[in-house]
Amino acid sequence: MSLVNPVLFSQRFNVSPTALQQEDLLDPFLNADTKLFIDPLLLAKSAHPTIKAKGYPALRHGFSQVLDLVEASRTPDDAAWKAAMRLLNLRETAETCLGYGGASISGASRPDSLRQAILRTAKDIIELGEKNPNIIPLMGLLEEGVGPDTISDMTTNFLRPVLAEITSDFCARNGIPMRAFTGFGGAQLPENPLRPGSPVLLVPRDILRDLPFATDWSDVSRVALEVQEIRNAVNAMLGDIAKASRAERKHAIRAAALASLRNLRALLKAVADESDPYDAKVDPFGYYALRRVLRTDPSIFVGVAAQPAQKDQASLERVVNEIVTIFTDMVENNNLWELLWHNNEPKRERAAQLLFFAIANVICSANNIDISPETNAGGGPVDFKFSTGYHGRYLVEVKLSKGAVVHGYEKQLEVYKKASATHQAMLLVVVVGPWLQKQRTIAKLKADAEARGERTSSIRVVDGRRQASASKR
Repeated sequence: MSLVNPVLFSQRFNVSPTALQQEDLLDPFLNADTKLFIDPLLLAKSAHPTIKAKGYPALRHGFSQVLDLVEASRTPDDAAWKAAMRLLNLRETAETCLGYGGASISGASRPDSLRQAILRTAKDIIELGEKNPNIIPLMGLLEEGVGPDTISDMTTNFLRPVLAEITSDFCARNGIPMRAFTGFGGAQLPENPLRPGSPVLLVPRDILRDLPFATDWSDVSRVALEVQEIRNAVNAMLGDIAKASRAERKHAIRAAALASLRNLRALLKAVADESDPYDAKVDPFGYYALRRVLRTDPSIFVGVAAQPAQKDQASLERVVNEIVTIFTDMVENNNLWELLWHNNEPKRERAAQLLFFAIANVICSANNIDISPETNAGGGPVDFKFSTGYHGRYLVEVKLSKGAVVHGYEKQLEVYKKASATHQAMLLVVVVGPWLQKQRTIAKLKADAEARGERTSSIRVVDGRRQASASKR
């Protein structure tokens, strides 16, 4: 899915971003999902007063009701089981503008088979002797097919009245127009102008993660194996954990957790203690940096690039190169490199990609340039397709020098070019450390291909390394 012409809540409703930040609320895109998720394990730790007073109790009450019905059920088709199925609402919640949707924020229901699987696992755990409501948020750990979006939407559906109250209170204080919507208990909410008929729900930032903890296996596996009972049981099943695949490790941890009540409770405690919200200060993926750039005063970009005289490939290529030159200058000479780093560590590659997208989008908008910069904002790689007219297409692939630069040039760009029916593309390398050997390799790949008479992608380089302050240069 593509993120095109992103529109922030603060921009559309003319409210200061500072007002949202002061209440620690996410400023959502109204026409695209942000890849952040509500983690149910964070609600108990939230500093937001309404989440503390009403959100966490509402979630526990909802999960407890599901467990009560599952415990009362005798067969998977009796009244109690069917009631649990209805209560366990997995509908996608488009109103929060979160998740994997990219440019799509429309909601949908998940298959009954997924709810059945969650309830069956819950039944097994209850019969083991545990009826802790926290077992449901951990279904991403215990049940195949339960991903971060499922966990987040399951949680959001129990929180809808509370998020509606938070949103309504904020909008009332800031003069944002609202109206009533069906399904929100009569709460007055702002309407999403880019999705008529649907409200917007604002979400506290301290209950958001880039992945709910119980679905982030890089963390879950580490924490689970720190529990002695789990580690011993997994060792017995796998032998050499280091050689086990992720799927094998996940299966072994699940089996070990459900082998005894002691193991299960030890895992529940370990995982619940570990979850932390997405760090807005570190901002490893650049989600908040993207918002800051998009809110930049566009007047500073007026006149830096010219509208192409014709909608042809040559004019498109010229404008894209102008945008890359401006981006390069801002990174190298105007301190934009700071948004690529946290202390002495470079941020993730996605941060550089989204930063380039934001600059390109602002330049095009400020100069009324009829070119659409598009980015994949979902779970896959981020690339950029600039287009004008029907046939004009130009791709830009942004890579950090520490990443898979050679693969990006030799393989990824060629796949993207073929998919977009264009031969015009650029590899934009943001240097954050040593990369001389990779530079030599891709230069040779380009030269060899040109010697064979092949059309090649261009290569541009941006020095994104940390710089001394101006006073120390």
